[in-house]
Amino acid sequence: MKTEEKIDYHSLLVKLFAREISEDEILLLQEWLNSDPENYQIFDQENELWQETSVHLKKAIYDPDDSWKTLSSRLAIGKNKIKPIYLSKRSNFLFLIAAASVALMIGIGGIMLWMSEKTSFQQVAAASTIFATQKGEKAHLYLSDSTEIILNSESRLEYSGQYNLKSRNVKFTGEAYFNVRTNPDKPFVVQLKGMKVCATGTRFNICSYADDDRIETTLEQGKIKVSINGNEDLNIKAGQQVVYFVQSKKVKIQDIDMDTYSSWKDDKLRFIEAPLDEVIRRIGRKYNVTFEITNPEILKLKFTATLLDEPIEEVMQMFSEISSINYKISKPALSVDNLAVKPKIILGKKAL
Repeated sequence: MKTEEKIDYHSLLVKLFAREISEDEILLLQEWLNSDPENYQIFDQENELWQETSVHLKKAIYDPDDSWKTLSSRLAIGKNKIKPIYLSKRSNFLFLIAAASVALMIGIGGIMLWMSEKTSFQQVAAASTIFATQKGEKAHLYLSDSTEIILNSESRLEYSGQYNLKSRNVKFTGEAYFNVRTNPDKPFVVQLKGMKVCATGTRFNICSYADDDRIETTLEQGKIKVSINGNEDLNIKAGQQVVYFVQSKKVKIQDIDMDTYSSWKDDKLRFIEAPLDEVIRRIGRKYNVTFEITNPEILKLKFTATLLDEPIEEVMQMFSEISSINYKISKPALSVDNLAVKPKIILGKKAL
């Protein structure tokens, strides 16, 4: 990249933090972020710096070049090493930005800004940023520390404006795949209902829906620590899964095939000798259907299969052909308040 191009992007960053960036310039900045992983680190550093130095600005004239010199000197970027000064902006304007006020969202597009004009820095730092997906949606995003997260359908991620300043704590419900940026000094902590997952840099999958009786954390790489209801940490290794059953408060640690639990992010459902209750639970989530079991004996069945984007009718027909189950799909109906309800699939055992 040429020096003059760097200056252009430096100016874009300053304009972004100063709320003076256009939609076309946002697209240019997004291209720059995607062009080199090191650009995320530069952005992360500058984002934190601007939070620390956000003040009621003194000057009446805003000078992007002057402000960039200040940033570059504090970050040891470029040749100029000058003393830090207060950043300037239009008079009588309090400019603030939260810790993760800019988040790159891949797949659902663009750079999104969360800013406030009439509140204190302390209030913004305590505010939360929330990402949420609806039924049938997935979202691919990066946090300010370059941690990558893929959210599955009906999931919700929340973190405060102080994320990555002194700690990396998030709250989560739903299902997500986490690729955590390594930082031993700032452990990445996921707070779930009754479970806490702590990692310094690794990849894992979490399934924790509010209407499920179980919380699953499945580790693909590295190590994590899992605490349940504040009890002593469980050390989980790669290829292991810890399951917490909410009602019974029982805990199970088992060796698993990771792809079975993370293939959803590639629009697949993969089962390897999986029991029927797990199969229908994951199918129900993907296809937004419910199941009713009329014969408990079929719960002893196990299945090995990979599902792509087949219609639910074809999926159930396949399971019926390779096993002793039969099924009936009831058509969706309207509830008393005229809202559509989930289709129900009734499973039983074939007559001999």
